[in-house]
Amino acid sequence: MIKTKNISEMLTSLIEEYRFNKNTLSKYLEITEETVDGVAKGNVECLPDDPALRLKILSKAGFLYFGAIEDKDRQLSSFLEVLVSYHGISKLTIAKMAGVEEKDIDRLLANPPEKVEIEVKYKIAVTVMELRYLLKDCEPPV
Repeated sequence: MIKTKNISEMLTSLIEEYRFNKNTLSKYLEITEETVDGVAKGNVECLPDDPALRLKILSKAGFLYFGAIEDKDRQLSSFLEVLVSYHGISKLTIAKMAGVEEKDIDRLLANPPEKVEIEVKYKIAVTVMELRYLLKDCEPPV
């Protein structure tokens, strides 16, 4: 079950619980550190008035927040799915690049993801991270 959180609660959690640097949040959300601090304290009025900019900030804060709380196997599975579905990279290609068996990729893509040895999961995660980084310019902006 996913709890609904407002942007103030998300930023507070990222800063206090996960010890996220306010300067990093400021750069990522494209707002000042003062605005990050203000929103975290409940003052959403300091956000830009433009609804599109507010939505972009809320979406990006949500990506960070839910990325922190989401099950890591599901997260890895989702990133794998983007490579396979959106980028058209075959499971075999990913497996070969990671030095694992294709069945390991299938097990992580199952819903819910099936158990995979930690060493295998690590190899897949590093490969997925590398491919997503290299292909980021081919994806629509957030």
